[in-house]
Amino acid sequence: MSSIYYDLFLSSITYLLLIYLSVRLMRSGKKNTGNDDEGGQSALEQPPVIDLPPGIVWPNEPTGQKDEIKKEPVFEY
Repeated sequence: MSSIYYDLFLSSITYLLLIYLSVRLMRSGKKNTGNDDEGGQSALEQPPVIDLPPGIVWPNEPTGQKDEIKKEPVFEY
């Protein structure tokens, strides 16, 4: 047999082995342990804690810039 047949045989065996291992690993990752009673709500229970540098604080109320829109007088000639 020529070397191309050996290459094809070894390549197909390697391909099949990789497919088998990837399918097996994907199935093992889907196992449910039954301890997940939160239903995906764990991230919404507590707000994130942001570490601010010293001297910087969050404002207590919104700045209200939308309410303080200054209207310019309209001049007609």
